[in-house]
Amino acid sequence: MGSTVVLEEKWPVLGKHERAAEWLRVWTDLGRAPRTIDAYARGLAEYLEMCDREGVAPVTANRAHVAVYVRELNERPAAAARTWWRLTRVRAWPMPPSSSD
Repeated sequence: MGSTVVLEEKWPVLGKHERAAEWLRVWTDLGRAPRTIDAYARGLAEYLEMCDREGVAPVTANRAHVAVYVRELNERPAAAARTWWRLTRVRAWPMPPSSSD
C-alpha cells in the first residue's frame, strides 16, 4: 500500500480513481519492479487525466475517448513507440493483470 501512496503523490489523479490503486497493487503483488510500476502509474495517470478533461468515467470510456488519448500521445515528440506502449497499459486497465502479462 505504501508504494501506491507515493505514486498518488506524484500523480494525484490516481487517488481519485479507486480502481487505479487496485490495479497498480496487483502489478506490485505480481512482483513487477518498482520502476515498472512507476512507468505503469505514469501512463495510467495520463489516461485518467484525459478522461477527467473529457468528463468520462475511465471504466466506461469508449473507442472515441481512447482515440482522443491516442491523438494527444501522437502530438508528442518520439510518439510512435510511446503511444503503443501506453496503449497496452490502457488496454489492460481496469482488468487485473494475469501472471503471464
